[in-house]
Amino acid sequence: MPSEAVLGQELLDERRTETRRYKLRFPTREALEASLAIEAVGGAVAVALPERRVISLDVPAAQVSFMAEGFEAARQHYGAEIVEDYRYSLEQLDFYNPLAFAPEGEAQQSLDDVIEAIGAPQAWSHSRGEGVVIAIVDTGIDGLRPEFPHYKRHPRSWAANGEDPWTDWQGHGSMCAAIAAGTRSQGGEFDGVAPDAMIMSCRTHFYDTELAAIYDELTSLAREGATVIASNSFGVQSGSPPPVPADSDFIPALDDAIAAGVIVCFSAGNYHHLAGGTPDGHEPNSIWLHKGRSDLLTVGAAKPDGSMWYYSSRGPGQFPGQPLTSPKPDLVGITPPFGRVVYGSNVSVLKDGWGTSGCCPQAAGLIALLQSKRHAEDEPPLSRDQLFDVIRKSSVSLGHHGHSQGAGRLDCEAAVNRI
Repeated sequence: MPSEAVLGQELLDERRTETRRYKLRFPTREALEASLAIEAVGGAVAVALPERRVISLDVPAAQVSFMAEGFEAARQHYGAEIVEDYRYSLEQLDFYNPLAFAPEGEAQQSLDDVIEAIGAPQAWSHSRGEGVVIAIVDTGIDGLRPEFPHYKRHPRSWAANGEDPWTDWQGHGSMCAAIAAGTRSQGGEFDGVAPDAMIMSCRTHFYDTELAAIYDELTSLAREGATVIASNSFGVQSGSPPPVPADSDFIPALDDAIAAGVIVCFSAGNYHHLAGGTPDGHEPNSIWLHKGRSDLLTVGAAKPDGSMWYYSSRGPGQFPGQPLTSPKPDLVGITPPFGRVVYGSNVSVLKDGWGTSGCCPQAAGLIALLQSKRHAEDEPPLSRDQLFDVIRKSSVSLGHHGHSQGAGRLDCEAAVNRI
């Protein structure tokens, strides 16, 4: 297993056992700022969301009991409401397990093969993603990898206080970034789907407040005129429907970003087997929460031979038929068994492919190609509904039920030729 993944697990375990993350919501922005000015509450501020009147604090586990007095003061003097900050799960297979990785000599296919299979090189004569920003909302990106040269890094990449967005605490975010928009131009081993797109690293531990801060930043960029696509590979690891997170700031921030024009892609999830589904089955549902929304693109995972991965979450979504939902997934990408890809600072071979995590950035890269082509032709960007329609109608059916494959496997060449 790559050393950075081992280190990432150790750091994550340390973070989980040695700190707790709390969210403090104040009745006014002035109350929030006053509490910070006099350091009324202890703990290290990880994220501040003044417009949402929220801060989140990292509190050492050993000091939680001693924080009661500070929390009570925040309640009494500033009207703060205090809850634990909800945390989503990294959308991963067992990438912490050394057995998930295989020796280099056992690789069957690589990212190059996937890029070819989905028709990206054929689309590059029309567009390579220039002028578009792809935000990778994930574990960070390893800035030492040559696939991510400085000229491709967006200056407003995001990380929580004290962290560097161009480091990767697990390896997963570097994989997703390489698939979406890596480049060979400075000695990288792979080109991604949109090799000339700008990459915005959004490094997170998947806390609600961190995700809200990220999406607030994406909203600002979109309102300033940037063409922004967000690739997200996190969720709730469960075989049964999870409860809707209470007191969320992420969901309102997601709403704002979508309203501002950010195009959002999510991995469908890797939970079909956890829900008791068979590898060839299209039920039960295992696509959870906001991934059933009609205003974002949800992406499952197929193998290069066209069969579905046993883990790829099936639709139609947790809340079928409710307003602002649509049948999911929308489509699938490809991830090969024993597939070779960037993972953290290394190139690694993953036995069970790259999960739906590795398919979501394929869709994000395709959207970048489409919007970049419009930009090159001095045409306005496609709307969200236009993009989703083009992508679905150009996808190639693999012969599965829609709850498994959606419209089918994405096809970059066909999609670009359709506009």
